[in-house]
Amino acid sequence: MKPRNLFLFITLALLLVLNAAKAPNGKEFPDHWGDPPLRQTRDLRPLPGGYGRGSGTLAKWIQQNLDKDDFSKSQLTPLDPGVRLAVTRAKTPITIDGNLAEFTNAVCTPVEYFHPDQKNRPAQFFYLWDDEAFYVGLRTLDEKIFSPVDPLWEGDAVEWYFDTRRDSTFRDQKWGKGAVHCFWTAMKKAELNPRFCLRPGYLDAIAKTGVEVSARRWERGLEVEFKLPWVNFPNFTPKINEVIGIDAELSYSDGSQRSYRSFIFGSPLSVAQPGNLARVQLVDTLQKDHWAQCAPVMMPIRIDTAWAQGGKPKVQARIALPVNHLEKVGKIMFQVSDLSGKLLGEFEASETEILGSDPNFSRKITTWPADLTAPGSYTVVAVIYDKKGKELGRVAPRMVSVNMKQGY
Repeated sequence: MKPRNLFLFITLALLLVLNAAKAPNGKEFPDHWGDPPLRQTRDLRPLPGGYGRGSGTLAKWIQQNLDKDDFSKSQLTPLDPGVRLAVTRAKTPITIDGNLAEFTNAVCTPVEYFHPDQKNRPAQFFYLWDDEAFYVGLRTLDEKIFSPVDPLWEGDAVEWYFDTRRDSTFRDQKWGKGAVHCFWTAMKKAELNPRFCLRPGYLDAIAKTGVEVSARRWERGLEVEFKLPWVNFPNFTPKINEVIGIDAELSYSDGSQRSYRSFIFGSPLSVAQPGNLARVQLVDTLQKDHWAQCAPVMMPIRIDTAWAQGGKPKVQARIALPVNHLEKVGKIMFQVSDLSGKLLGEFEASETEILGSDPNFSRKITTWPADLTAPGSYTVVAVIYDKKGKELGRVAPRMVSVNMKQGY
């Protein structure tokens, strides 16, 4: 090929790459690679990765990105079977002051997003860890905040269940050393006064070394931080991929004695035995492949038929949105099937509902004709996609009693 023609060929190839983020053969480069180099040598050679032929400069740039991707894949942390949440490592030191700023990128599990009392029930739990401690952040929507002097859990409070045991007793039927059932609250009566205590009968479960609780009011409720140092669990060493057991129960007072309760992972069975606690895994960052296992607690769903409707009856399907990772979520489709597995329809949840007038508490909703799905004759799965249309995870109705009385 003549030098002039070769130059024109390379120039044309470069223009195609720059304008369309594609290789000379039309294959697209991954978005996270960014733009190809502007200046390129005038040679022509096979490009790595099946990207056709191009300059040596382009070949080097492609290979560097392929190497980076290979390294990143080698650092990926798959979740163990049965793990229900990936808890990420804190990237900055955490000050226990009631300010949840350090939890901006933490994984969140929403609770009571489907309760009719949107000003007093929805809440968000956030989780982080580092070499010193396990941390929990809590944000509530609550207009009537109260916790009695004693017992502190009979009001607005959290019952916290935690199991770090490394032997055969992990998540067994009895509470023992290395596992703790405890309580923390932001209040003493109607005043801010953060408190912590252990479950009666298990007061020697941990030494309570360095345990901290702090809280502050915000315009629609409370923000609370809880720190549980690892030093209280001498047989446990925190590190990437370790799996522990947890559950969290949020109690509500409505301005007086406890009137309501809700569990994040399990149910009131967690009170009786650690075997009901959820497996959670300590990781560095939340990865895309983690969503398949974490989506059910990050984005729970609710299927119901409203009692007051205009026009023909419709079924309503709602899904909670993840406050810290919403930018990763694209389309959400509810797939409705009969009991033989035949797909009856797919319905996109495109309408957003705001809870308690706060955009950080939000959910998506869709509907379909009630005649399509007679009660007891169908199943529903919410399929969550990323921005590129690739599946992130699936969520089914929870089907477990999590409140004061059995029945859901």
